[in-house]
Amino acid sequence: MSMSLPSTTPTINRPAARATARLDWAYALARYTTERREQLGLTIPAAADLAGLQLSEWLGLEDGWVPDDLATLRAIAGALRVRWTDYSTVAFLARCSQECR
Repeated sequence: MSMSLPSTTPTINRPAARATARLDWAYALARYTTERREQLGLTIPAAADLAGLQLSEWLGLEDGWVPDDLATLRAIAGALRVRWTDYSTVAFLARCSQECR
């Protein structure tokens, strides 16, 4: 299944908007992760177990943590039954938005 991001994607053409965009991408990934997990009927512990993550890591993921490890991103995408390339691309944008100031 391919990812479908919220219709309000970040705008980065103004300084204030760039600061907001840094959080928008991370929260878009978090919201997508939560919504997809719920669509699959998975509990947080079950999703964490499927991805091989600690419960605290999955909770962080749904709260805006963006993993930087490709193996972790692939495992999360597998648990969510989405293409890992789509998931890791959004994670890359979130990380880049947070790091590129």
